[in-house]
Amino acid sequence: MKDVSIIVSLKSPDPAAMTAMSTFRRIYPAKCPDNLLRYDHWRFMNPGQGTETVSGIVSRYHDIVNPNKQTWSYIDEFNKPSDLSDDGMVWIDVLVTDRIDSVSENWTAILRRSSCEIDGVLCSVLWRFGFASGISCDDARNRVLDLTASTYRDHGLLANPVSQKIDLPAPLRI
Repeated sequence: MKDVSIIVSLKSPDPAAMTAMSTFRRIYPAKCPDNLLRYDHWRFMNPGQGTETVSGIVSRYHDIVNPNKQTWSYIDEFNKPSDLSDDGMVWIDVLVTDRIDSVSENWTAILRRSSCEIDGVLCSVLWRFGFASGISCDDARNRVLDLTASTYRDHGLLANPVSQKIDLPAPLRI
């Protein structure tokens, strides 16, 4: 059985993404993306019945997806989320995961105690940077790296490489 991943987003505009975008515009105007989206990313490792197991977990645990405030969809790793339209932009995804992750450990323990057929859970944050189609994929990728990883007090914003792991999948031209 393979891993199954979902992304969870707020139904309303995401305040963390709006704040990050505002900050990028202020301190990195030349590198700022045209669009920035944030998702909670949940990877369910080796779920017994695949998507059926994950759907059952999502419907049972409103701490993972609160249906009153959030929407969710399945995502194939390194492919665009299925709920995004074809807008002609270059999208660069960055997955930020805590190196010491008690949230994932706790959810794994909870799901195992409730007899869910699952090997584990990995919780991360997926940031999607959208750039106008005129930019090269390499340039977009370099901008995202500059914007994401903190290397100095005034450089990078979304991840601290000391305590977080940054996964930068291949660029997508949607």
